[in-house]
Amino acid sequence: MLSSYKLSAVLSGHSSDVRGLAAQGSDVLISASQDGTGRIWKRVGPNEFAEDSILIGHKGYVRAVAVIPPTSDNPNEMVATGGDDYSICLWDPSDFSQPSSKLTGHTGNVCALSVSADGKTIVSGSWDGSAKVWVDGVCKRTLTINKLTVWAVLILEDGSVITASADKSISRWQNGIVTQTYSGHTDCVRALAPLSGGRFASAANDNTVRIWSLDGKCQSVLHGHTAFIYTLAVMPNGSIVSGGEDRTIRVWKDEELEHTIYVPSTSVWNVTALDNGDIACATSDGLVRVFTLDKTRLASESNASFFAGANSAFVMNKKTMGDYHPGMLLDPSRLDKSGDENEQVVLVKSGPVVEMYQWDQDSRKWNQVGLIADAAGQTQKKLFDGKEYDYVFDVDIQEGVPPLKLPFNVTENPYSAAQKFLEKNELNMEHLDTVANFIVKNADGVVLGSGEQSYEDPFTGGSRYVPNQPSGGTGSSSSGHGDPFTGGNRYMPSGSASSSYTPPNDYVISKQGNVGAIIKKLTEFNSQLAQDAAARPTLLSDSQIQLIQNLESVGTSSCNFTEDMHKALLYPALNWPKDKKFPALDLLRLVIAASPIPALTIVDGKDLIECIGSATDIFDVFGAGSTKPLAKSDEINLMMGVRALANSFATKEGGDLVWKVHSRIIESLEDSWAKAISKSLITSISSLYLNLAIAATKRNDDDAGLNILSAASRFLNATDSPDAQLRLLNVFGVLSVKFQLCKDSARILGDTAVVILGIKGSTDSVKETAKQVGEFLSA
Repeated sequence: MLSSYKLSAVLSGHSSDVRGLAAQGSDVLISASQDGTGRIWKRVGPNEFAEDSILIGHKGYVRAVAVIPPTSDNPNEMVATGGDDYSICLWDPSDFSQPSSKLTGHTGNVCALSVSADGKTIVSGSWDGSAKVWVDGVCKRTLTINKLTVWAVLILEDGSVITASADKSISRWQNGIVTQTYSGHTDCVRALAPLSGGRFASAANDNTVRIWSLDGKCQSVLHGHTAFIYTLAVMPNGSIVSGGEDRTIRVWKDEELEHTIYVPSTSVWNVTALDNGDIACATSDGLVRVFTLDKTRLASESNASFFAGANSAFVMNKKTMGDYHPGMLLDPSRLDKSGDENEQVVLVKSGPVVEMYQWDQDSRKWNQVGLIADAAGQTQKKLFDGKEYDYVFDVDIQEGVPPLKLPFNVTENPYSAAQKFLEKNELNMEHLDTVANFIVKNADGVVLGSGEQSYEDPFTGGSRYVPNQPSGGTGSSSSGHGDPFTGGNRYMPSGSASSSYTPPNDYVISKQGNVGAIIKKLTEFNSQLAQDAAARPTLLSDSQIQLIQNLESVGTSSCNFTEDMHKALLYPALNWPKDKKFPALDLLRLVIAASPIPALTIVDGKDLIECIGSATDIFDVFGAGSTKPLAKSDEINLMMGVRALANSFATKEGGDLVWKVHSRIIESLEDSWAKAISKSLITSISSLYLNLAIAATKRNDDDAGLNILSAASRFLNATDSPDAQLRLLNVFGVLSVKFQLCKDSARILGDTAVVILGIKGSTDSVKETAKQVGEFLSA
């Protein structure tokens, strides 16, 4: 037996990230990829697997895979896969040409699967914030605590279910009821694994693995990873295997770190254990690799050499190095001495480069396993206005005038830096492209349109480094893996296409309206109601009419809007028949845009949002599960209500009020576009989404941004309205420019729609915006 894991086999065939992985015994592996396929791999030699079957049944990425043990009804060991088409495909090995059946019911990507030992129960976790329990192909229960992604699920031996969520929570469910919660992780919980004695393990974005007893006690915390942990598996001997964003696979024995395996790929998305003790991993470069302790299963000399070369050339960001600091850097002479222990890692300063080496006890030598980018001493920072920058350029604007200073850090988006420069110096924004291209040309290796941070995992992000040049990778990354936005090893080489996209920063506020005509219609309706005995109690009084008529100058400095005016206006909005209240609602959205008073006024115990909800039924008509058809009057009132919510962002008070209930608003708007017929209503809904997106960026709330992005992506895929498409494309852009995790998620959620609109958009504005957003996302 070897003292360290060594490469055994490389499974090459997928054209994008491999996200799911499962093993059948020692000789079969099943992978699931963002290239839209699952694949069956069978061993054909001690160190070789061959592709046996391709599973094509999902529309979009395939994210999860699980093996279903034989049952009395089906003696074959079946396969389950989950994808971003919201479905679970079941596959019978007797015919992998198509799924034997599909389980549908989720409304978001299916990202996690667990199967009971008897093969009869499947539990699925989804981006829709729920886990579903399927028994014999029928959904028996839906487990929901919140609306955040359920990243991991686990069926225990006693039949109870463990769920792990993006809200940091872990819950144990029995008969659909939460009977135990497990608190301790400080970030999204991404993986679960069963342990002996009724215990289980969890892993999270807080870089830790935790061991839990069923009664809720955290028995131990395993530290070692230096970035997000995405996956867990259990070895036949009970050891725990973990993998994540620090490009390592780690093996823990008796709760102590025993092995660390580096791979030449940004992320280890999944690990699984084979019955013979080997470990397989699925990575972001589109490959599956198998590692072994058995000398008889070592990789061929050519494969081992290629792997070593790719590892040595792989560039890491110091941010994924945990407690990295300059004092860790050693002189190259350290490599002349043996390691203090097997798999010891040292950082060596070799000229301008920092190299990482790992000691291999078997060969008695140091193996280079990476380069550290942006390490101390590699560049000389420059000071400007009291801050440090990688570059401070002199920009000549006019002959005879001193040049202007343009500061820039290589982690910045060149367009963001260019925009700040133009704004600070009060220069015309028409020069944006010129300045951004100047930065790219003069800052060595900077990629035009690269994000402010490194690439991250969808929905939770990471600290991935985007190198300034190709890493050397595994070779497969250079083949152009994957879709337009997430292909290959996710590194953008110099010379990538530029993006001229600049996101909107101002809220969409609807201030247009013929106020005189609106008031005339309102008073006309008041007269009509006077003829109906049943409606007379809701008539406006003369004093209320006068207050409303004073609104004719709303939006101008001559309008002295008061709380009494607001209450008078809300009276018909709340009390009149639905086919008569739209003039009052129309005035309300104008008033909301002009004054903070509506947001500060309580009427009959209701704040502004509750009043809008009561007046338009927006939270009921559009609420989850509502099947009520929309009458024309419904659509008009809803349009006014949506515009009122959007206009609330015109004032700080209104914006703060809306933001307190933004989650409820997003939930209520779910699938609203499918129920709406009026193009004006559809456009209004898209405007509200855009305002919510801008608000999320101003409040630096990336979790809310992800929820908005997810909903907007479904809207974008469903609507053919050019006006709505334009606003929704900007939702993608606004959130992706601000939040790197939204950018990564946008590549997944909107890749097809954005590309298609860039080619076939029905208006020039839609085409151009789609192209710009697409270029930014792909950068």
